[in-house]
Amino acid sequence: MKIPVNLRNFYTKLIMRLKLNWGHGLFLAMVLFVIFIGSFVYKVMFMDQYDHKLVSEEYYKDELHYQDEIDRLNNAGALEKNVEAIVSDDGILLEFPSNFDYKNIKATLKLQRLSDESLDITKEIELDSLQYLIPDKFLAKGNYNLKMDWDYKGKSYQLREKITY
Repeated sequence: MKIPVNLRNFYTKLIMRLKLNWGHGLFLAMVLFVIFIGSFVYKVMFMDQYDHKLVSEEYYKDELHYQDEIDRLNNAGALEKNVEAIVSDDGILLEFPSNFDYKNIKATLKLQRLSDESLDITKEIELDSLQYLIPDKFLAKGNYNLKMDWDYKGKSYQLREKITY
């Protein structure tokens, strides 16, 4: 693409008037790059919205039990119908399979809000039917990781889902 002569003359006169050469351009590019990197480092280190904490405080301890989690997930995958998490205006409804007896189900629920640890919910669930509701008053709008471990007649299962409430 060819630049029109009058535009080329304008840029040439501007550069001559400012007395810029390639060294000045290189220096200016380096300064702008340092400012960009500095602003990025500032945002990541000092702004609360860019949280860089680990998901689990006991990462290595949790890693030792990872095979157990895989087994529970495989058990849940082998079911005809797994637990369903249904988001509604009333909260999050957990529906257990209809062929299970709710009296023999023991479950531990963990709702993890990655953006704010104070909104995490960890609870032992006692069922009085095959449905369990996490009420709206305990939830804030946003993304959650749902992890529920449950046992039925000595066999362990796990449900993992990402939920937007």
